[in-house]
Amino acid sequence: MMVEDEAAFLRAVDARLPNADCFGCDGCARHCTGNLRITRTEFEAICDYLDGGGWLPVIRRPNEMVAPCEFQEPGGARCIIYPARPLICRLFGLVEWLPCPHGRVRAQVADGPEIAATYAQFERHSYREWLRRADA
Repeated sequence: MMVEDEAAFLRAVDARLPNADCFGCDGCARHCTGNLRITRTEFEAICDYLDGGGWLPVIRRPNEMVAPCEFQEPGGARCIIYPARPLICRLFGLVEWLPCPHGRVRAQVADGPEIAATYAQFERHSYREWLRRADA
């Protein structure tokens, strides 16, 4: 699919997602994992939000089995890109397979599987991979 289709899909889904009963991942970011595969549109939105990108996140901290999200603030309590977070993060708490770890968000998106299936059709890479492609 074309990047224009991807951007239109992401805008349409975001416009109809219910507003979560939270304000920027208070403590939730500790539950997020890193190296998420994101679309080019999401990568560009993150770069714009970070004022041009170039952010080089930590991939894994010593003694951790799973890499934490590279966009956790120091201390890991909040998401530093919350307004520009990718769709997979926006679905957190809104679909049954990504429950809110604090039980605050109870709204369910009925067509979550369809959204995920369409999202999976777009080219996706980690933030670092998109940076490497942009540098090439």
